[in-house]
Amino acid sequence: MFSFRPASRSSFKNSDWWQNPFYILGLILLSAVPLFWPELPPLTDAPGHLGRYRVELGIHQSPWLHQWYSFDWHLVGNLGFDLFIIPLAHLFGLELGLKIGVIIMVMVTAAGLLAVAKAVHGKIPPTAAFALPFIYGFPFQFGFLNYCLSMALTFNAFALWITLKNSPYLRAFIFIPFGIIIWSCHSYGWGILGLLCFSADFSSDYRHARRNNQPILSALFQAGYKSALAMLPLLPPILLMILWRSGHVSDGNGDWFRFDLKIEWVLSALRDRWQNFDIASIGVACFILLLGRLRLAPPMGLACFILLIAYICLPRILLSAAFADMRLAPYIFASALVGLKAPKNQNFARIAAIAACLFFTIRTAATTVSFWFYDQGYQKQLKAVDFMAPGSRVLAMVSTPCLMTWVSNHMSHLPAMATVRKDAFTNSEWAIAGQQLLTIHFPEAKRFIHDPSQSLYPRQCRFRGSADLDKTLESFPRQAFDYFWLMDIPPSLWPHEDDLIPIWSGENGILYKIDHRFTTVSSMLSAPKSGSKPKAVPAVK
Repeated sequence: MFSFRPASRSSFKNSDWWQNPFYILGLILLSAVPLFWPELPPLTDAPGHLGRYRVELGIHQSPWLHQWYSFDWHLVGNLGFDLFIIPLAHLFGLELGLKIGVIIMVMVTAAGLLAVAKAVHGKIPPTAAFALPFIYGFPFQFGFLNYCLSMALTFNAFALWITLKNSPYLRAFIFIPFGIIIWSCHSYGWGILGLLCFSADFSSDYRHARRNNQPILSALFQAGYKSALAMLPLLPPILLMILWRSGHVSDGNGDWFRFDLKIEWVLSALRDRWQNFDIASIGVACFILLLGRLRLAPPMGLACFILLIAYICLPRILLSAAFADMRLAPYIFASALVGLKAPKNQNFARIAAIAACLFFTIRTAATTVSFWFYDQGYQKQLKAVDFMAPGSRVLAMVSTPCLMTWVSNHMSHLPAMATVRKDAFTNSEWAIAGQQLLTIHFPEAKRFIHDPSQSLYPRQCRFRGSADLDKTLESFPRQAFDYFWLMDIPPSLWPHEDDLIPIWSGENGILYKIDHRFTTVSSMLSAPKSGSKPKAVPAVK
């Protein structure tokens, strides 16, 4: 795919600088710069993943975690970072291991996109750098780590698939395990790999048949047959899928053809912090594609068309995983941009290369600054963890913006860091049957046992059963928890309950220790006298 062998000075003199191996290597390394400074990858779901990894790696050593959690290894198409973190945590520790793992994932994705460009065009086109900022698209910002890891591997595998087109037996031998590995990371990545590989072979076989003067229908049939046959090495995960979905899994497919959301996801493909800037960046990408008159290299033209059809047809929820369609949007842009043919005019090609380099640099700088801001917010709130006793039980409430609010604080799962650092129970973990290996068993917590009981949304976007601060204060079981933690909530909303003792406060954050003695006395005073009829408790609807 890439060749980083040193070249003579004369060979670089007449070559295009955007094909210089050192420039390509620089793009790959610089793509990870936004992650260098933050102590934790400031991605919404990342702290929740870390909490699960702490249970995964430490449940048998911790004297507390087994009280509330179970971790059962079994086959699911969603194991990417759950497996990747094991060697990383042993080498670097859990938190640093995750950071290094995400950095590696970003660089592997960048290498994969550029490898696809090289495989498709035979050389790196001048516009290839336009694609790299889409690595930090909305799915990445959300912290869909397993999915993003599967996409990193998918693009590299797709480049290898194209490269080995003329070695079908070798390709088949290699891609039997490759398909299984990518499916194990995340089943969506395996599905997208199948679409990409079929598109590439169909496009190549159809053009070959037409060059041999075969009729259109005959060429279509022959290309479809040969391409379907070539897909056989990628089919073994279908058996794994049957085994996976035949077990106890959550039933979740729905919200089909929400075109209002699909348009929103396209505009949000580079969503981060500055709405006008992020949407303008999408406009720049569209302008580049239109300026190139959508002249995509043959494999990528059909591939992007099929991915677009898949994007339109996918529901918002698929196999119990939310935002199934949204996850695809940035990668359609990235695929189209690496597939764009180079301008024929050499001067225009140089201008395009400079523009791509500037776009990559500006977006990378903006993401670096944005991630620094997120990290500052994280560190201010995480000071509360130092005041928690190990093995405690923490009820957290986090101010969470509405989904359609452009700027997020990325904090909705930050309470899980108490699990990571203090082996504590927190109510911010998620456990979807058939999707994760984590099980939560803490009935004393009642409805405050898992996500989204920690998310305090603005009133205009609260859904049925979502958290409310006043109702939570009235109803949460005091005896089941040791601390009450408010994050990114202004002091004007902080409660002043007699049994909540403030032990730490910072900017828009406060930690209370729950006085169980007061709660016990209150329970005794409110208990019915012997022989009296207890009062009925209204049902929660």
